[in-house]
Amino acid sequence: MARSVHRAGEDDVVRIARSTEALERILASAERGPACKPDWIHLQGECRLDRIADDAREALLARLHRCVKRGFRANNVQLRRRRDRVALWRQIARHGFHDFCDDRWMKCYDSPFVENYDYLAGYFDRGVEGLDPYQVYSAVLGTHEYSAEDFLHTKLCANVRTIVEPMAGSAEFAYQSHFRYPEFRYVMFDLDERAREHVMARPWLPETEHHYVVANALDDAIWKQVKSLSSGESLSYIGKQSHNFFDAKQLYRLLELGTRHVDYFVLETPQVSLITDCDEVEDLSRPEMEDAGFEVALVDEPDTQPNPLTNELHFRLDVWDDEQRRTLFRYDDWTSWPHPTLVSMARLLDLRALYFHSELEEFVPVEEGTEDSDCLENVTFMLFTRHAV
Repeated sequence: MARSVHRAGEDDVVRIARSTEALERILASAERGPACKPDWIHLQGECRLDRIADDAREALLARLHRCVKRGFRANNVQLRRRRDRVALWRQIARHGFHDFCDDRWMKCYDSPFVENYDYLAGYFDRGVEGLDPYQVYSAVLGTHEYSAEDFLHTKLCANVRTIVEPMAGSAEFAYQSHFRYPEFRYVMFDLDERAREHVMARPWLPETEHHYVVANALDDAIWKQVKSLSSGESLSYIGKQSHNFFDAKQLYRLLELGTRHVDYFVLETPQVSLITDCDEVEDLSRPEMEDAGFEVALVDEPDTQPNPLTNELHFRLDVWDDEQRRTLFRYDDWTSWPHPTLVSMARLLDLRALYFHSELEEFVPVEEGTEDSDCLENVTFMLFTRHAV
């Protein structure tokens, strides 16, 4: 279930501020217009966040949000007391930045909206029961490291203009991507009406056409609707927490339907490993959760063990503290589909199967081998298509 850490792009513009004077020059330049905004600002020296007074930090965070495309780096904060660390984390999160990628504070690409990522507020108000399950899920398992940008930079997907997210849930992939590509169309669908309400309530750019339909990913009708809504070539993306709910026949049908109605069908797949190597409890707790006083983990259901012959698991996403325990989501009859099985299904359907080579940043046919790829250690993506490659 490990998540990869997405490296900054080679073309990212990073400005380093070691003094208040240097920081002021960077911010003043960015305020002159969008073309002057850096992707990242790295706060060092006397600009360290733990060296800035609280009221001054409030003003700085608001200004930073307006002046960066991606976010800022501040991994040099040293606060001993938990309550101080929690207070700082909540202050930054309220100003529209999250650190769910573990290596920096981010916002959606050049988003004008200051979104509140402080999901801890509910916990301090009502304990474990006050936590919003979709916000917690987003923090520990959401798709933040990758967006459509990573795939559209490949030769294969360069002409994509429609992003499809089946089994969308909180639809982080589509939502994160639309700030970078507001002119694209976004089609999302899921069986969860609450998830649809959660996603549609978020601040989307008004010029972006987006649709969220309550529908079953195995229903041919929704895929026909996707086809009718698509403009230009289309790319569909499903995260690894979703398609693993399907049994073999259902997954086969998903591949058949998806590739018939979209041009490029991408699945996020788990790391290559033995299913029996999975821990009974996989701790996902983030530092701010531990500082606040609660834990989050994927926990095996009682009296179940991973089946090495079928790759089936039964687990849930739990949250607890010293007083309460709560199950946020259940994953019953969940199958960790190994890569050879996916390739075999693709061949039965006469599909081309490719994997995302993170060093080349290109999709490579599986037949070409993985000698120079880190896909064995990293989170991988497989693409299926009916087009010649």
